[in-house]
Amino acid sequence: MNDSVAVVRPFRGVSAAERVRQRRDALLDAGLSALAEGSRASVTVDDVIARAGLSKRYFYENFHTRNDLFVALGDRLVEQVTAAARTALTTPATDMLSRVQEVVESVVSVLISDPRNARLFVDMMGGDERTDTVDRTEHAIAAMLIDGVVADIRVSQKERIRLDMAAVVLIVGAAQAISDWLDGRIELSRAELVEEIVRLVAAAIRTVRPDL
Repeated sequence: MNDSVAVVRPFRGVSAAERVRQRRDALLDAGLSALAEGSRASVTVDDVIARAGLSKRYFYENFHTRNDLFVALGDRLVEQVTAAARTALTTPATDMLSRVQEVVESVVSVLISDPRNARLFVDMMGGDERTDTVDRTEHAIAAMLIDGVVADIRVSQKERIRLDMAAVVLIVGAAQAISDWLDGRIELSRAELVEEIVRLVAAAIRTVRPDL
C-alpha cells in the first residue's frame, strides 16, 4: 500500500508551512474581495479560487465549507481590531476623552485602511455567524474600550454592565456609520467622522458616570 506523504521540503526558498500560510491568506483575501463586491449569497468557492489563482484542492485544504471561510474572515478581523485597540491603550492618556480618541482612531483605521473590512463587519452583523464571531468582536472591543477608560477608576458592577452595554451598542452603530461613510452617504472628513464617534462614546460613558 502506498501512503501519500506530505511534501515538507522548501520550494524556491519558501518552506512548506509558509506556502500553506500564503495560500490561506490568498484565499481569505479573495473571499474578502468577493464579499465586498457582492453579498454572502453571491460568494462561491469557484469565484474565490479563481481570484486567488488556486485550485479547489487548496480551498478544501483550509476550509471544509464556504461558511468556514466566512468565519475565518471574521476571526482575522477580530485579531486585527483587537490588536489595534490594545496598542492604542498602551499610549499614555491624560483624560477620558484622550483614551477614547486613541481607541476609536485605532479601530477606525483598521476598517478604513481596508474598506473591505468595514463591509465584512456590517455584513456579518446580519449573518448566521453573528452569535459567534461578531459577538466576540463587539464584546472584545467594548471590554477593551471600557477597560482603558476606567483603568484607574473604581466602578460598581452595575455601572460596568451599563458601560459595556453602551459600548457594544455604539460599536455596532459605528461600524455601520463607517460603512456609510465609505459609500459616500456621510459627508464628513475622516477626522470629523472620528470626532463624532468619540463624542458619542464619551456621551454614553457620561450617562453612566457623569464625573468622567
